[in-house]
Amino acid sequence: MTSIQPNHLINILKRCKQSSKEAVENLESFSDFKQYMHIQRPVEVELEQHINEAHDSAEPRLILVCGGVGDGKSHILSYLKNKHSFLNDESLFYLHNDATESFSPKRTSIETLAKVLQPFSDEGLQAGGTQNIVLAINLGALNNFIDSEEGKAFSRLKTYVYQKKILESVIADEASPDDHIFKYVNFSDYHMYQLTADGPKSNYIKGIFQKVTQQTADNPFYQAYLRDREEDSEIAAKNPIMQNYELLQHEDVQDKIITLLIQVMVKEKLIISTRALLDFVYNLLVPSVMENMSHKKIVEYVREQDFQDYVACLLPFQIFEKVDTSAIHQAIDRINPTRMRTEQLDQFLIEFKSNREGAGLFANHISITRLPYFSRSLFQQSPWRNGDNKEQTYKQRLIKLFVYLYYFIPKEQHQSFKDKTYEQFMRYLFYWNKHEVPMLVSLYREDIHDAIYKWNGEANNDLVYIQVGQPQTQYYALQKLEIEPHIERANTLPETELFKFLTMMRIQFRTKGANYADGFEIPTIDIDYSLYSLLIRIKQGYRPNKKDKFQYIKFVEFIDKLNNAGTQKNEMVFESKQFGKSTRYRLQYDETFDQYSFMET
Repeated sequence: MTSIQPNHLINILKRCKQSSKEAVENLESFSDFKQYMHIQRPVEVELEQHINEAHDSAEPRLILVCGGVGDGKSHILSYLKNKHSFLNDESLFYLHNDATESFSPKRTSIETLAKVLQPFSDEGLQAGGTQNIVLAINLGALNNFIDSEEGKAFSRLKTYVYQKKILESVIADEASPDDHIFKYVNFSDYHMYQLTADGPKSNYIKGIFQKVTQQTADNPFYQAYLRDREEDSEIAAKNPIMQNYELLQHEDVQDKIITLLIQVMVKEKLIISTRALLDFVYNLLVPSVMENMSHKKIVEYVREQDFQDYVACLLPFQIFEKVDTSAIHQAIDRINPTRMRTEQLDQFLIEFKSNREGAGLFANHISITRLPYFSRSLFQQSPWRNGDNKEQTYKQRLIKLFVYLYYFIPKEQHQSFKDKTYEQFMRYLFYWNKHEVPMLVSLYREDIHDAIYKWNGEANNDLVYIQVGQPQTQYYALQKLEIEPHIERANTLPETELFKFLTMMRIQFRTKGANYADGFEIPTIDIDYSLYSLLIRIKQGYRPNKKDKFQYIKFVEFIDKLNNAGTQKNEMVFESKQFGKSTRYRLQYDETFDQYSFMET
């Protein structure tokens, strides 16, 4: 690999920006910088295996590289093309990126694709050929192609796509008669993080952070950092970019940021591309005020900056306070630790308001030795030493910074920011994808079961409220409902880390005694984090409102299907609520004597 000459840190960081030419992917170039930043992913291993098998095969193969926009298909193909010389021989392999390549402006993308894939049409397969094709294509484009008029000439490919369920939100690999012709990898089956029994983690994001911060001779970021520090140590000590870089070098800080990123991917369903991740790295190290500055301008700015401006440029504010910078920052703002209320944090806030030397709280609870310039200057320029009103904004900023640093670098480990619902969901998600059913007992028997019975109000005794006619405030209808989980068994996966998984759990329940004949659908619901968190709140006593029922209409339909198979045809209970008193009546059909009875229960 050609060595990368170190430059000023800001110049190297700018190569991570979304607007940088390094962010533009094509199959023809793979720069030294991209070579250095490349991190192998499991999906790359799978794709490379298919390519090597195709190279060794006597018959041509079509390899579909499927996924979504910005998920790294082009980058990995460009990397592999740079790695394997035979991928540059078009007599052996033709690499086509459907998102960027076109033969003629007069030809539609579908027409272009039909021409490219002609050797693998039904007619082309009969004629035979020698060239392998690797096609990078988004799932939407693949769906449009096989359903198009041109797609009719590719019936075997269409059958393969449907049999492999490539277009569905499932992970399946059923055998196909055409497996020797067609192969595929689906980037949508893989994620930027992996699941484990101890919670999610991300080797990939960790790898990106380490590429940026590792103290090695081939790291252009670190070499630029050393150069800037040696050039002017005094300026470097108070340069926020340098300080942020030093803070990011700590593995525990990296892990906390990774935790935030995984949370927004799960909670907010945010899709983070490698391109967006590198842009995020740039934005968490470079304050907005220095965005368009050269190294020389930054030095001049740092020389004149006051301590308050320095504080505003520190890494925690670059993560939590730059809401308009990117979709990642917007999502992180919704899980900002300052939004959380715990007894410990409340106690700290009280101390800040009553303490005349609030800077001491930093020294007592934060590892501020990791911020040398900050720790020295804080005690010299403390806003607690006078009651000047113009210092109040700065004081509020320091209070926020304390919370942020208590999240990132506390002196002692604590549980103040623990999200038990999220952590439990991620454990369930791991075991559900792993098909380890015994570990899901409480999910089925408690969390989902309780939420079903409490969705319309808690009725007790296996009774559920059902909707009959117009909603009432005085009279209510109930029925007896007995439900049980329906679980389709599958072999438990041996892996302790899952890289290929679904992000929601497909759950089935059935009504006891109901006749689920062949073809009759057993009620099914897909549970993501958002729905799971609502179910936990319902279990704890929350009553869903109209907005909840509209947002989670599929869960309403799921409950309705269970209710429709209940006992309401033979028995119903009516409840009258007046003046704080509740009275119940039972309407029951006696099939033997073909008559109804109505009595108070």
